Amino acid sequence: MEGNTSKETHFRLIITSEAFKSKLQPARHRMVYSLLKEEMERPGGIHALQLRTRTPEEEKRQKERERQEQGEAIVDVEKG
Repeated sequence: MEGNTSKETHFRLIITSEAFKSKLQPARHRMVYSLLKEEMERPGGIHALQLRTRTPEEEKRQKERERQEQGEAIVDVEKG
């Protein structure tokens, strides 16, 4: 964030990576935090971070669930 003029310190990230495969959420989050360690320790750096970490397979399943839910909502509206 060097050179950034934003005062924002809270972020939400959705990260999809094969590197998360076979790892539980706490281990995935530790991986991300280790990459952002300097930025999180720096004054004015990242203060709060909300993470959603997924493998490509989990991402695909999530998108399929969302499509199904949207389809169900459309059907419900048509019935009403």
